[in-house]
Formats: sequence, structure tokens, C-alpha cells
Amino acid sequence: MVAATASLMAAFAFAQEKPAAQPPAAHFTFSQPTLYVVGYAHLDTEWRWEYPEVISDYLAKTMHVNFALFEKYPHYIFNFSGANRYRLMKEYFPADYEKLRQWVKAGRWFPAGSSVEENDVNSPSPESIIRQVLYGNEYFRHDFGVASAEYMLPDCFGFPASLPSILSAAGVKGFSTQKLSWGSSAPVGGSGSLEDTPKGTPFNVGIWDGPGGRSVIAAFNPLTYSGNIWYDISKTSAEFNRPNSNYVDWPHRLALDEKATGVPVDYHYYGTGDIGGAPSESSVRLLEAIVTRSKTALPSPMERTDLGDEEVEAHGAPELVGDGPVHVVSSKADQMFLDIDRSGEENKLLHYRGDLELTNHSAGSLTSEAVHKRWNRKNELLADAAERASTAAAWLGGPAYPRQRLNDAWTLVLGGQFHDIMAGTATPKAYTYSWNDDVIAMNQFAGVLTSATSAISSGLDTQVQGTPVVVFNQLNIEREDVVDARLSFPQGAPQAVRVFGPDGKEVLSQFEASEAGAHVLFLAKVPSVGFAVYDVRPADTAPSAASDMKVSESSLENARYRVSIDGNGDVSSIFDKKIGKELLSAPARLALQTEHPHDWPAWNMDWEDQKVPPRDYVSGPAQVKVVENGPVRVAVEVTRETEDSTYVQTIRLSAGDAGNRLEFANTIDWKTKEAALKATFPLTASNPVATYNWGLGTVQRPNNDELKFEVASHQWFDLTDKSGDYGVTVLSDCKTGSDKPDDNTLRLTLLYTPGLGTGNGRDYSDQ
Repeated sequence: MVAATASLMAAFAFAQEKPAAQPPAAHFTFSQPTLYVVGYAHLDTEWRWEYPEVISDYLAKTMHVNFALFEKYPHYIFNFSGANRYRLMKEYFPADYEKLRQWVKAGRWFPAGSSVEENDVNSPSPESIIRQVLYGNEYFRHDFGVASAEYMLPDCFGFPASLPSILSAAGVKGFSTQKLSWGSSAPVGGSGSLEDTPKGTPFNVGIWDGPGGRSVIAAFNPLTYSGNIWYDISKTSAEFNRPNSNYVDWPHRLALDEKATGVPVDYHYYGTGDIGGAPSESSVRLLEAIVTRSKTALPSPMERTDLGDEEVEAHGAPELVGDGPVHVVSSKADQMFLDIDRSGEENKLLHYRGDLELTNHSAGSLTSEAVHKRWNRKNELLADAAERASTAAAWLGGPAYPRQRLNDAWTLVLGGQFHDIMAGTATPKAYTYSWNDDVIAMNQFAGVLTSATSAISSGLDTQVQGTPVVVFNQLNIEREDVVDARLSFPQGAPQAVRVFGPDGKEVLSQFEASEAGAHVLFLAKVPSVGFAVYDVRPADTAPSAASDMKVSESSLENARYRVSIDGNGDVSSIFDKKIGKELLSAPARLALQTEHPHDWPAWNMDWEDQKVPPRDYVSGPAQVKVVENGPVRVAVEVTRETEDSTYVQTIRLSAGDAGNRLEFANTIDWKTKEAALKATFPLTASNPVATYNWGLGTVQRPNNDELKFEVASHQWFDLTDKSGDYGVTVLSDCKTGSDKPDDNTLRLTLLYTPGLGTGNGRDYSDQ
């Protein structure tokens, strides 16, 4: 069954405790070119390590080394993200946490990023991303009396076109990342661009527009978060300004910014990466001298850890620094965004609208670690249902809304959306922790949903002749669909059942009895976010309702479609009787695409692999049997083996409105190596462009090319014929990656187990 887009019910999550209202900020003016320098330590909460090491080593080190730097350098400001990490520090290091609170109060340590974790933003729903901000900033407000106005994702693996609208709706002003330098697929930037940005980077600082007219201020080129400050960034230094150096001529870059926009501002990360900690002391010392315009010696060669030997120069006597044309600010992560907002010059900045996915480094991460991605999506849907049902139960006089239980479960889900966990790029051991959190959250949401629906059911009129079945529709629209129920009959399973709706009229049903109980299918229609009581009555004979449903080992048919299955077990024809058109130009097949990314196996796919045909298809001999045959639903089960993997595919057609889709359910014992498994749909509809859903808005993309060959979407993507007369939408409950090799073909990526290329794969053989 196709999941609906998660609703934005974040307003139910907290009765927020906010600081006292502040007077309106005065208008801000940039009197000279200004560079905001953001001290930061990147921490991967799980990556090549797991939670125990992060807690015992990395978090403790991050606090202690920064406390020492605060004591020595009065202008040093440290930014650290992720409310989830603060929660761990509070639990395991309470005394240090109290010291941290005092440094936050003093304005020296800033809880940055707004979110619970530096999360992946391709797989989670818009609802999840909004909750990252809601729960993250609420934690910061509660524990520190401050909140961040920016969203920091320095190391995430691609950014959807919907993100600026989601962040703006959550109250975020600014966004920053350094990841576009890894190879953005956006057709912008490059040598000769207005701000001379790296290829694929729209601008240094500008406006990222999303669907619906919302936008955020974005810093897309802040340099690496693990870089040092090793020269006077307030001025141009010919000594270091040579080709292929790590030197950035900030006065020149800011002059380009001002020429392009009239706003002379820019944004610069410095710090350390992956295991927390702090920027190097040499960087902090030099920045202290720059912002105070005092004399200091430049860092020694031994301190310049980010330089090659050819760039190491001996330092001499102390020299005056910070006296250049650039005003350098040791900055909180959100200060630039707030200053631009107060300046009123936001309307002068360059704009960009669209995806910012990475060419290679987004592609594999859309599918790696399928179990965690599946459970994340199931939790999002369960949470939505639990919240809606709980709200209704409270309104109807049932139990009070279980806010804390829902918040606790959501916190586990949001923690599992950390970018390396959600993207499938952590260690195998890391997933034993994340899966545990997934299951705890699922049980929590399911328990809340059961409690709420039980309370509502107790207030409904369930005095029926047979067994009452209460059906809940969590969608925002009236829905007709198949109810699949397992019932018990104290007097023993009957020969048949008949099912009646709330209006007393009989609905289509079918019944199968076994030792495990009675399996009942019936067609139900339920109002938007509503409940309805159906009556399942024992009967001596099955109802003789008229039905368009037909099935054999080689075909399925309902009122809308006539489907054929060939000798290989593939669907070879889908004829749409409503519009009188064949939808397939060739059989729909499961393809095995060889995958040997040169580097970063769980993250990457390479164009060299994608531009060649599949190496194989799941094929016969096929074992085919009819597994459902009734007026509500018909189904055929196809079992095959290919390349050591076993595939059991159930193909279904239903009655009523549910019959407007053809369903494929796959159970796979997957042992195939060096491959992506792709559900391939060769269509008669033809268009060089397809439409992809982001959960909030859509984006159109062309056929595969060397920059975009594996792309993301939520729940569906669509190929409408260029005539506009008809098309096909591929629906998915928990798969995100897909591609479009030509005008007629859509492919949904189901599983991804890459081989190791000749690059750094040897360091990631577990992936």
C-alpha cells in the first residue's frame, strides 16, 4: 500500500518554554567587507566507530579541550551541533556539562545547527526534518536559554530542492555546508562564474529558494571544517598567493562577492573533523590576534598540519595582523545570517533554486543499509498515525495526549537519522545500536496507536451482529482501500463471512480460514482522518457479489488493468482499460547493475558503471502459483533464483479505488555481490523529463547523464508522456533512489551491495 506524504503535525510536539521576548534588533550595516569565521569540531556520532567510543572518548575530549582554550583566548567562540550529543554529555558527564552551560551563558560555546543531529536530508521525510529543528532548538532553549537560527550540515551527502522551504517553515534563517566541493551535480558555478565558485556551487553566500516561495540564506562555500588558520586572513599576502596552495585571498573573494551582489560578506569554517575536539590552538591563537589587531608570529611549520612540504615557510618575528581591509569576526554559527537579515540587504544576494545532490557521493547512500531506511520510514508513518489517533482520543475524552512517550520515540528516530547512520555508511556494529533504537521506537509508537484507537473504539457503536472491526484512515483525504484483517472466532472459523459497512450495506469481501485463524479481506471507505465500524458476520456460503477480478498463473485482471506474466515470471503487459493503452514497451524486470565505485563504496555510484547495460536480470525457471483469488484481491506469487539470491515476488490487483495501482511485493534472500538491484519499467510513455516527489514540492529531472544518474525522491516519481495524454507513476513505500536511463524507462533501486573499486575501498571493505 502506498504511504501518504507525512503531515506537518509538529505543533503538537511541545508546549515550548521560550526566553523572554527581546526588543526588535536595530538595523545592521556592513561598514566594510566582513568575514564571519566559525570555529567548529565535526563529530560523527557513529561512523567508523560506535556510540560507546563517542561517549567515553570524543565527547569528553571536546569539552575539556575547549574549556582550556576558552581560558586562554577571550575572543574564541566554539560551535558544536546536535542536541543528541548534548543529551549524552549531560547524562554521562554531569559536572562537565554544568561547566559547559556556564560557557554557553558567557557566549563562548554556541549550541549550533538547530537540530537533534547533523542528519541526512535525502531519506527522512519533511516531517522528520522539521522535528529535527523543533526538538533540537527546544532542547537548547530548555537547557541553555538560547537557540540557533541556522542549520549546519557540513558533511551531509546531498541536499534536496525542498530543503529551504522545510527549514524556513521551521523558523530557520540560514544554512551552511562545505560538502558541495565534493562534486555537486548542479549546473552552476565554476571558473568564470560571478563569484568564481567551485563547479556545482551556486554562490558563496546567497539565497536558496524552495517550493512555495520560501527560502533561506545559504553559505555554500565555507571551506573545509578541518582547516586551520595559518595566515592573516584579513589581507592579501603575496607570499602565499601561488597556484595550488591552500591559501584563499579573502579580500579578493569578498570583492567578487560585493561586485556580484553589493553585499560584502562571506563565511569561513575552521576546526577539526570527525572525532570532535577543537580547532588547533595555533589557529585559535592567530584568530585571536587577527580580531584584536595585535602582533603575533604566524604558526610554525610544525603547526601547519594541513600544508604540503612545498607550502611550509619558516615564521619570523611577530607581525601586526588583522589590519587588512577585511573585518574578521570570530563568530557564532548563526551570526552572519542574522546580521544579513537585520541589514535588509538580503534582496541583493544571488539566488538558486533546485537540488544540490552530489554526483557520486549521494548516489549509493540513497539505498545502502536498506533495513534501517525501511524502519525509519515505518516509524515516520507509525508516528503520524499515533499522533493523529491520540489527538482524536484526547478530544473525545479519552487518555491525555501522550506527548512525552511520542517525544521519546521521536528522539530515537531522529538520532538514527544522523548522516552516516541514515545514509548507510557506518560500521556494521553501529547498526546493532541503531536497529535497537528503531525497534524500541516502533514498539512505542505502536503502543500509543493501539491505546488511542482502543479508546476511540470504546466510544464507537460496535454493537454489530458479527465481529466489529474498527478501521482507521490516517490520511488527509477520504480513502477507499483493502482492509487486511486477521480475526479469531471463539466458536471456530466459519465456512465464509459477509462484511457490512456503517451504512448497513454489504461490501466486497473474501475469506480464508487456517489453523492460525481467519484471514479476511474487505473493501472499506473511511473519511479523512476518520474511523468507521465494519461488521464481519459468519456465513455458510461466500457472498455472490459481481466482480471484475480474474486471475491465472499467467494473468491478472480488474476493472482498470489487464496484466500478463510471461514464461520468465516477468510482467510483460499492463493494459490500461480505462484509457485503452498498453503501458509497457517491454517486460518489467528486476535488473542487476554491476557496481564497482572507485572510492567510498557505500556512498558512491560511478558513471562508468551506470552507462553500461545491466549484467543480468532475475530470470526463470519461474515457479508461479495463484495465492489469492477473490472479489477483493487477486495475486500471483513468482519464485526465482539468480546469482545465489532467491526472489519471491507477489503481484497483486485489487478492487475499487485500490485497483488503480498494480502492486509488487518482494521478499528477497539477497546474497548477490557487487550489484544494485533495480526494478525496471520500460514504458510506452515517452518524455526526456520525469517528475520526482520530495514530500514537499516536486522537481523535474532529465535522463541520466554523467552528473546525475542516480537521484532521490520520496514515495513516487512519474513519467507522463510528452503529449500529456497519459503516464505512469512508480510508487514506493521506503525506497529513495532511482534512475532514468532513457526517455521511456524508469528504474527504482531496491538493494545496493557494491564491490570495491581500485580507490579507497580497501579501507571500507565492511561496506
